[in-house]
Amino acid sequence: MQMDKDTLPEQNKTPFHYRLRQLGLPVAIFIVGTVLSISLAKHEANRQRLELEDRFKATVQQTTRVLQEKVDRFTLLMKAGRGLVLNHPDAPTLQLNRRWHQMFDSYEMRYSDFGIIGLSYTRYLAPDERQAFVDRFNQESPRKLTIFPPPAPNQPSFLVMHLTPAAVESRMLGYDIYNGDSRRKAALQAMTSGTMSATQPLSLLPTDINSLDYLLLLPVQTNAAFLGWVTLGFSMSQLVQESLNDLTNPLRIQLIDPRQGSQSISYDSHPELGQPEPSLQHAASLTLAGQEIHLQISPLDPDLHREASSQYHGPTLISGLSLTLLVASLLLFFIQARHQALRLSNHMAARADEMYKRYRTLFTQSPEAIVVHVNGVVELANEHAAALFGCNSPDKLVQLSIDTLVHPDSLSFVRDRGAALERGEALKPAEQKLMRLDGSTFEAEVSSTMIQYRGKQAIQVMFRDITSDKAQRQESRIAQAVFRHSHDAIMVTDGRGRIELVNAAFQKLTGYAPAAMTGRNVSVLNSGHHDSSFFHRMWMALINTGEWSGDIVNRTREGRLYIQETNITAVKDEQQQTQHYVCLMRDVTEQRRGLDYTQLQALKEQLAQTHGLSQ
Repeated sequence: MQMDKDTLPEQNKTPFHYRLRQLGLPVAIFIVGTVLSISLAKHEANRQRLELEDRFKATVQQTTRVLQEKVDRFTLLMKAGRGLVLNHPDAPTLQLNRRWHQMFDSYEMRYSDFGIIGLSYTRYLAPDERQAFVDRFNQESPRKLTIFPPPAPNQPSFLVMHLTPAAVESRMLGYDIYNGDSRRKAALQAMTSGTMSATQPLSLLPTDINSLDYLLLLPVQTNAAFLGWVTLGFSMSQLVQESLNDLTNPLRIQLIDPRQGSQSISYDSHPELGQPEPSLQHAASLTLAGQEIHLQISPLDPDLHREASSQYHGPTLISGLSLTLLVASLLLFFIQARHQALRLSNHMAARADEMYKRYRTLFTQSPEAIVVHVNGVVELANEHAAALFGCNSPDKLVQLSIDTLVHPDSLSFVRDRGAALERGEALKPAEQKLMRLDGSTFEAEVSSTMIQYRGKQAIQVMFRDITSDKAQRQESRIAQAVFRHSHDAIMVTDGRGRIELVNAAFQKLTGYAPAAMTGRNVSVLNSGHHDSSFFHRMWMALINTGEWSGDIVNRTREGRLYIQETNITAVKDEQQQTQHYVCLMRDVTEQRRGLDYTQLQALKEQLAQTHGLSQ
């Protein structure tokens, strides 16, 4: 019996310990698995949050870069407009208008698709030039130019003249942007600095209450005068929306322009959503005409916010006891993440390729000579560059060292400018001495900009041959020196005989000050000695041969008669129409006195009796 009693507890004890051991192992595995799952879930949550932030940051950077590239391409369009104006600075308004529309229509672009509201040439007019310009325009054009709003008499006008698209030009022709505070400040900044400027945010699309628009202004000037601005108005809100539409994961972009004096939101792509969550909000910036525009970008997907703020990775925590399911879940996650990354990468690559093709189109059709070089080696050139450097194909310039195109006198200057560009400095156009492939040299105005070309940092250089311009300016300076210091009196009139310019010797000869003669007719010097047939023969000779020489008896301001040896030459334009007459005059009274002294004295006495002059 005792053995039975002792044996029974032992038998009962063995199954209990066994069951305890069985229960303890699952509990231990559960506890260890739970701890491990929590640890793995927490670790995985942290890892995914960092990866999510990195991926979101890459998306933000890509979106910002796309926006910046869209803004930067406006510069090429505006420089094309500036080149057109500088190549035809004295062209009549209607001729320049036709050239303007022919050039920009030839690009076959729908400017609205690029967010461009209008691309125009805005002309600078001083107060004393304004009315003459309006009168001349209204005489030459079937359209009537009316300046609006009406300008103050003592202030200049910044007139919108040539505008693409043409439909907008009909409404904006004659609009004076001087009257808009933001436009006026930006225009004056560009005028004084010589570089592109941008207005503060304004509304160019008043029907869209959520629109954010800017006006870019590129100054157009020569060494002799300031001509005006190439202006481009664009919708920043449209560029933002187009960039957002191209993304797989929706984003929210808020734009802040610090020039407005506060950190208030200038534009919000989703203003109805209220204040964004800070968990994945990322800051970026755009550069607009040297001004920095701040961006605050956040995702719209609520799942991304939950993932970014979660302390534990739910799938890992739930499936912690199933390593296979965990591995499968992680594998599926990585496959999906990789698939999304590839899709985004392919899409961005396609967009980049499309933008590159558009750039090539603008590059090829630009009226300026353009060369792109990487590390001093030419990678791309257009037809105008080939013609400028004396070769029949742009391919002849590719792979050439940029040093072979620069004259040794300008090499150090060019290298200094390249180093400045690499430091991020903005450069103004400069004159350089360049060499054609045949070894001949020429002077050029050069504009250099740092760009991204096929993923590499490159320098884009725009050239304009100014050899003839410099020669003309030198000739003009020589002519001015001769005009000022000539001992002979010189008078310049328009085609109808109205005096436009006289020199100091003219005042000494006639007694009339130069300022008092401007706009007066040459008849003010008429002594009455010659009859109408004399002047008829003189004008017929000028019309037929363009020259006349002879003696004229004229009268000074004090009434003194004198014999004037006169040489008149007609100055004609490209259409052989006489625009001016240049008259050289010399007092030869004493030389002629012996030949016709009696007749001259008789004439003086007759005039003295008639007009009461004392001789």
